[in-house]
Amino acid sequence: MDFTIDKVTTDEDGNEITVTENYTADLDGQHASVSKVVDGEAIKIADQPWNPLGDGSRASWASVDEVVTWFKENF
Repeated sequence: MDFTIDKVTTDEDGNEITVTENYTADLDGQHASVSKVVDGEAIKIADQPWNPLGDGSRASWASVDEVVTWFKENF
């Protein structure tokens, strides 16, 4: 599943700009991975075999949408 994240940063002149980064997420069974896509090349940046819950416990991934939500909230 492809998705984007908009990040606010500052350019060399001190102006605030928004940069859109492209990602793709996959769920193979219960193994999630997220890759950053740069110039058409996917570079794996997260590899997660379980869904880490807020209380420190683990759960199975329900869907790739859940993987995307987890990544956006934590990275």
